[in-house]
Amino acid sequence: MGTTRLSVNDAFALHTQTPTTPADTVALLVIEASDRLSHERLKKLVSSALPQMARFRSQLVSKPMGIGQPVWAEIADYDPTPQIDSATVPAPGGRRELADLVGELSAKRQTSPRPLWEAWTIDGLASGRWALAVKMSPVLADGGHGLTSMWRRLTTVEPNGDNRLPTEAGLGPTPSTGELLTDWLAEVIEGHVTGIWMAAGAVTSGLLAVRRRLRDVVDSQMDPETVSSMRDAVPDTVLNATLTKRRSMGLASIPLADVRAISDAFGGSTANVVFAACAMSLRTWLQRHEAVPDDPLLVTVPLSRPTGDAAEDAHPVGVGHVRLPVHLDDPVQVLTDLHTATERLNIAHCYRDESTDPPVDLATVVLLFPPWLVRAGLQLLGGVGLRGRSSSSQATVSFSSEDSGRAYCAGARVVAMYSAEPLAEGCGLNIGVTTHGEVMSVCVSACPDNVPRVEDIAGGVAEAMGVLLAAAEDSPRGEGRSVVTELTSHRSRQAEPMRS
Repeated sequence: MGTTRLSVNDAFALHTQTPTTPADTVALLVIEASDRLSHERLKKLVSSALPQMARFRSQLVSKPMGIGQPVWAEIADYDPTPQIDSATVPAPGGRRELADLVGELSAKRQTSPRPLWEAWTIDGLASGRWALAVKMSPVLADGGHGLTSMWRRLTTVEPNGDNRLPTEAGLGPTPSTGELLTDWLAEVIEGHVTGIWMAAGAVTSGLLAVRRRLRDVVDSQMDPETVSSMRDAVPDTVLNATLTKRRSMGLASIPLADVRAISDAFGGSTANVVFAACAMSLRTWLQRHEAVPDDPLLVTVPLSRPTGDAAEDAHPVGVGHVRLPVHLDDPVQVLTDLHTATERLNIAHCYRDESTDPPVDLATVVLLFPPWLVRAGLQLLGGVGLRGRSSSSQATVSFSSEDSGRAYCAGARVVAMYSAEPLAEGCGLNIGVTTHGEVMSVCVSACPDNVPRVEDIAGGVAEAMGVLLAAAEDSPRGEGRSVVTELTSHRSRQAEPMRS
């Protein structure tokens, strides 16, 4: 078996993280009270389930002098128990105490070399519930597939069920120095070819840019009265502020039936309902801090097919940007704007000219340089204050959809599944929504030095959903899906403002 080099996207995430922008993902399961649960049983489950995945029982081996990208190697006689610990939530054991504890545990500095994953079994939650938290390096996340695989290893459909997933084949033993140098030579050749490809692609892109300038069809069909313009200035808010090392989490749960009821009453996808609730919650939070901008925020969202739903698609077709209308105070108008914007964004992505895509993305460019040089460059830019706003949006909303059946962990029912995604400079807020069973679990991640009381944003999403549900129940359009763009203003019937 030959060496398995770190992939382009994984290497980019690993090498471009800094002390203030760690790229780890934190997954959190909340489990119903059961006399079958204990720290020992949960530890046994984690130690047997996670190493079934090849990467979770492997390590990254660097090339001599850091001259190329590291390669994967399975750890001989791997013992995961040192990476699994226990903790207790302080009283009263609510969502806020749980979020604070998980944030504190995941932020602890580890001795070098850091393990690629860590886990904690947690007791002390209200009503006798338990929790299981797993922190994963970006090289394990695998674009979201790693998180999904981990959920499936830790949960079952039935209380006494078996996940029945086979153990993945290993990634090979630790390579010799000769094998590492051979792989480095292959890497150099591939980099040379990529450089030539980039040069040719740059010329082609220039010609395509002229052609697109002459036939700007999509923009000519846009109605500026119904969609917040992507050309408007993006407001400068606390979400753009420079990040510190601290992180905080806010947790909430939403009945999936409520989201679908709103979607059925007004038309549009369940993803748009979630986007609208996020916009309303952020507006309330910004009002509380006297910082509501005059223009909409720029937010990264997953894309779906024109007839699909990003909240339900197992794998989104891509990502795009929409303007989140936090400057509007009419909840139905917010929903209307977002429906129109996301619908056109999905259609434009579906029918876009593939030749307009950049020939090489940033991750590929970064891989042309050795890891030590990438890290040194980032430190230099950060030291002189030139990194600035490296992200293209101020916030990110992401979805993960698990099996529709009720999930169980160690024989007890799972009541919530949260995932806290990493932040990037200039993008100071992440809202992760995980659908499981009949619940949507919402996890809001932020830097508390810029975004205090992030739990208010998470709770506000749930409160906003109640406002939208009340509007749906008052809707004169009856049952079934309708056209959102035909809605009249709900301003005259608007519910009372959300309260903290």
